[in-house]
Amino acid sequence: MVKPESALRRLMRDTGTLLQPYGFHGDEPTWVRVEPGGVASVGRTRTFRTWTGGQQVLRFGLSLSATPTAWWEFCQWRAERLALPAVPLEQATGPGLLTDAELPDTMTEMWSLRLDPELQGHVHKSDIDAIRGELARRVHAYARRALRLLEPDRYLDELLAQPNPHLGTWEAIVVLLADRGPSPQLAEALDQLLRFPERDTSAYAEDVSAYAHFRAALV
Repeated sequence: MVKPESALRRLMRDTGTLLQPYGFHGDEPTWVRVEPGGVASVGRTRTFRTWTGGQQVLRFGLSLSATPTAWWEFCQWRAERLALPAVPLEQATGPGLLTDAELPDTMTEMWSLRLDPELQGHVHKSDIDAIRGELARRVHAYARRALRLLEPDRYLDELLAQPNPHLGTWEAIVVLLADRGPSPQLAEALDQLLRFPERDTSAYAEDVSAYAHFRAALV
């Protein structure tokens, strides 16, 4: 019999072990891999406790993210302007716009650990076995997706393919395009950014625009 916290720790240790062949390192709840194109991470979601049919259930899943180097460089530039401490690439986060959306639902639905009241709150062994049975396949999908987002231009191409980009999406597009230098595409993206009414009250958007001109001029 295993308590839920112990079961979760064991499953996360298994997750870390499975991520090592993909070059991810770290400790639960997040493992990272640094590449020339940026940093990829795979981790555990928050845990949620619910009650179903009078039985407590612990739900959790996996998460992924990718931070292109160009985005990290923008964040470093902005932090310096604001007199904030620098962040190492391996700790970089954002822009947080592309995650597991391309994965099938069977890969993104949360796992469940049911607590059996008759076993004094211990977890059903069948639930642990079911998660272990899926873990390797899901870790593979999350690791490959996170690393794929760091391939040259992949993050930018997926943002450009979105049908209705919001302000935050255009901010990221501008930053990533600026890394290529001046271009008609960058000029168009800046124009799109400046069209948003929220931009008038967004100091962040102002920084993005200023950085784009600064970065593009260096290429």
